[in-house]
Amino acid sequence: MGQADEKISFENPIIIVSIYFVMGIVWIIFSDVFLAMRVKDVPTLVFFQTFKDILFILLTSLLVFYLINRGFNKIKSSTQIMTESERKNKIILDTVGDILLYVDKFGKILDINKRIETRLGYKKEELIGKSFMDVGILDVKYIPTLAKMYRQGISNTSDGRIELELNHKNGSTIMAEANNKFITQNGEIIGAVTAFRDITERKKALVQIENNIEKFAHLIDHIRNPLAILSTFTHVRINEPEIKQSLLTQIDRIDEVIKQLDEGWMNTEDTRKFLKDYK
Repeated sequence: MGQADEKISFENPIIIVSIYFVMGIVWIIFSDVFLAMRVKDVPTLVFFQTFKDILFILLTSLLVFYLINRGFNKIKSSTQIMTESERKNKIILDTVGDILLYVDKFGKILDINKRIETRLGYKKEELIGKSFMDVGILDVKYIPTLAKMYRQGISNTSDGRIELELNHKNGSTIMAEANNKFITQNGEIIGAVTAFRDITERKKALVQIENNIEKFAHLIDHIRNPLAILSTFTHVRINEPEIKQSLLTQIDRIDEVIKQLDEGWMNTEDTRKFLKDYK
């Protein structure tokens, strides 16, 4: 029975009707022939015909119940599996650090993960059916930027990433990196999934690094200029050989330290460029 179930889908309505049809014909033909051969008087024949019809209804009802119940249980099992899978996906999406947004081709929000609550202070229910523009999360000044991102995404000319500001419900803002991916069906775009990553701290770190680099460069210049004057003064004004040599040795040591600081400054500049260009 198990092997037959694997080869034949008893949940198919055509299979169910075919089994019922064949069983009905076989039952009617053989039961009528059997009664005609065994029963000769009319009252007894009528009685057995009635009993036969009732038995036929009972057996076919059990058969139909079995076949339909199999299909129902399979559908129920599939639904439970899908529900469990959706539950797990929801848990995964809600634990992701990024805001994940699913919109239709008109920009209406179809779904969004709960990260929106911690990042921007909005409840998920407040946003479903609306757009980020409607609720003020995105400023209208980003419409050209978004349009460009969508055009590039459609033509596959970029990775679809942009930086923009998102407005918190309390009026504050965060810097976010938006990464957009389109959903297509039959060659037509039906929606998009966008991940918004909070890069506020990264931006602050870059600003701090740039300020530190600028101060670092000024400090090096402020040290190097008086050191050059001191070296010139030593060569010109100091006549005692031992004192002159001692002073020049110390000046060379300081100059070597400045060179090392210069190398560190260059490394910091490279780091700044790397962080700034990092996606």
